[in-house]
Amino acid sequence: MFKQNPLSLIIVAFIFLLIGLRGLFGQIEKFYNEGFVLYFSLEMLGIPVFWGLLKHRKGWRTLALFFIWGEMVAPWIAMVVRISGMNIRILWSLSKTMSFPLALVACFAIFLVALWQYKVLTSKKIKQMFIPEE
Repeated sequence: MFKQNPLSLIIVAFIFLLIGLRGLFGQIEKFYNEGFVLYFSLEMLGIPVFWGLLKHRKGWRTLALFFIWGEMVAPWIAMVVRISGMNIRILWSLSKTMSFPLALVACFAIFLVALWQYKVLTSKKIKQMFIPEE
């Protein structure tokens, strides 16, 4: 499975796996602390995205690109909300718990990683791997 995939695609897939596992462990933690609670985190979709990317499934690549777009936009929205002082519940908790300069650096780092992931998944070589063979 890993031999035919470029290293950059494997790294992107593993990033999604880590995000998916974080969501899964969050679900397990909620179940342990609050009993049976119906809770689904979109982060858990990172696990099937991981497998879909490694198996060159076009639909999972599209979902990955959608999530990457969100990774590029959401931290900046959280920063704007924080700067404006709006009383909106922010799902991205780091923007509340970090100092402003550190949160700004984190936003920039998340943006750069997401931009790199986008570049990998939209590169001509990777894009051709997801075209079904006839």
